[in-house]
Amino acid sequence: MCPDNTHAKKQYLIPGNDIHYPGQTNHDACFIPVSVRQYAGEPLYIIVAHWCLLQQNWVQRNQIAEAFHITARRASYLIAYLRSKTSRVVSICRHQTLPNKARRYEIYVIRVLDSPTPSTRREKAGPPPVSKRRVGNGDRSMANELWNRLCSNRNAGKFLKKKENEDDGT
Repeated sequence: MCPDNTHAKKQYLIPGNDIHYPGQTNHDACFIPVSVRQYAGEPLYIIVAHWCLLQQNWVQRNQIAEAFHITARRASYLIAYLRSKTSRVVSICRHQTLPNKARRYEIYVIRVLDSPTPSTRREKAGPPPVSKRRVGNGDRSMANELWNRLCSNRNAGKFLKKKENEDDGT
């Protein structure tokens, strides 16, 4: 464990500050536009989603990069994340193919959903029901008992075969 606790997840929020410091240490800080500063406690992709929602138009990576003072590559990653994060962001995505065959994605955010509260999350279900059709669903204590019996009596296999033969009538 590091004595200075540098690996702990921290979110630095300074009131009135326009810089967003992400919780991950491998991400750089970025600028938060004035129009979405009230969402400063949210993850960056949610802040970007709110900003895109306010634009009420198709948004490209260059627009996000310019507004948040980040690289175009990072803005592309944010668009990809917004496209896949359908549990919080309702959006439409389209792409334009450039002459060099590269695709430029644009996103239109329709709605940003609130974060789920802990009470609305589903509780973990119990263990799955035991199936009689599958191999390996026996009770562990019974399997251990059988194994111990087989190990303690070397002739147990012969005994079981002999018993089966008697049952067959041979």
